[in-house]
Amino acid sequence: MGGCPRYKNKRENLKKLLICTQSYALHGGVENIVNDLCLELPQRGWETLLALGKGACYNDVERYRNQYPNVPIVEIDGVKGTRQSRSEALVKVIKKVKPDIVLSARLFDAYMVINKLKKHNRRIYFAVTVQAYEPPYFYDMNLFGETVDLCITSGNMIKKGIIHLSQLPENIVVSIPGGVRTPKKTVRPRTPGKTLRIGYVGRIEQEQKRISDIFPLLQELDLKQFSYRVDIVGTGLAEDKLRKKLKYWINIGRVIFHGWRQQHELYNKFYPAMDCLVHFAHTEGVTIAPREAMSHGVVPIISQFTGLKAEGHFLHNINALTFPVGNIDVATENIQRLITEPELMKNLSSNAIQSQTGKYSFEGSMDTWAQALDECIKRPPMPEMKMKPDLPPDGRLTQYGLSPWLAQRIRDIFGKRFVHSNPGSEWPTNSGWMTKEAEMEILRFAKNYEKQL
Repeated sequence: MGGCPRYKNKRENLKKLLICTQSYALHGGVENIVNDLCLELPQRGWETLLALGKGACYNDVERYRNQYPNVPIVEIDGVKGTRQSRSEALVKVIKKVKPDIVLSARLFDAYMVINKLKKHNRRIYFAVTVQAYEPPYFYDMNLFGETVDLCITSGNMIKKGIIHLSQLPENIVVSIPGGVRTPKKTVRPRTPGKTLRIGYVGRIEQEQKRISDIFPLLQELDLKQFSYRVDIVGTGLAEDKLRKKLKYWINIGRVIFHGWRQQHELYNKFYPAMDCLVHFAHTEGVTIAPREAMSHGVVPIISQFTGLKAEGHFLHNINALTFPVGNIDVATENIQRLITEPELMKNLSSNAIQSQTGKYSFEGSMDTWAQALDECIKRPPMPEMKMKPDLPPDGRLTQYGLSPWLAQRIRDIFGKRFVHSNPGSEWPTNSGWMTKEAEMEILRFAKNYEKQL
């Protein structure tokens, strides 16, 4: 187990938080948040440990440790591959650590494990964080919400959706935007130069981020006949496909892929070298990369994703330029306006710099997290669920009527493991039980809510 030496002599007086997540994804908004919490919350009264799901193929705890050597980590051994073995491993970690609060950050098994533990330990608290308006997480919260003591969301849209769809009490759902650190160097508002410097920072992924929209954007930009350059910083499952699609622009030096970069590189090299940043996602919380860019004076050209109006942070013609999701014509016109309209870039850039204060700052965000955790343990913990969902069979042996516990003991005797075909099966981030009707209802609420704003 790793550690933070500067806190060791104070830890006996700290409350304990155990954050549970998978270890496959190394880079992303959730990963940034949980790693920051581990390093920052001890200064605010919470000893924080990151429990990472380990798998036989995809979820590699040592790879995660090597990437984040300063984060205190313990592994949840799920290499046997069954739901029962994952649950037993998580129970073992929780009993060893004895946390005041267990926080699930996209680790579905935690719902069932905590519900079981609450039957025997009335003082264990369970928190869940939902960082994007993605229906599977709302669906699971609706199923298991009775046992949740605290839900922390990224943005008001997610908060409203959780309260409405899961019927959680409003006082236990808290919206905390990811915090933006202060730039390392003095920032001055942008003004147009000979070449417009366009950036993309984030996961190279299609389902949520709609990264393929950059292809028609480049086609439209070429028709405008002005000089531009695009820097793509990030990585993801769609990276290889995107590189092939953008081969023409890569070959002429107009598009450069930089891969994933650490935050200090973004702050020292990439954000200062951008005029505007494009963001195509159809749903978000309070997305952090565009806000980090804003703190450096970069102008967001950002989609009107589900949740944008509810948060009221990215304001068209004030500190950003927005476009309907998938409307590349409007996105292109917004980019062109930065060149053709005098003073527009400078005014937007100046307002963007001023926007990342208070709860949107890094210190403000960490303080709010600590306050939410403190308030949580002042309330009586929620009891175990009275009605438990029927779980699907956990392998062939349970299909024949054996209990999951007995089936696992038989597998252990014969050394049998279940090998998964993908990271999300090895350590599920959600139940996978959501129906199409439920998904449509969750999405419909968001659209109707924003129409009323």
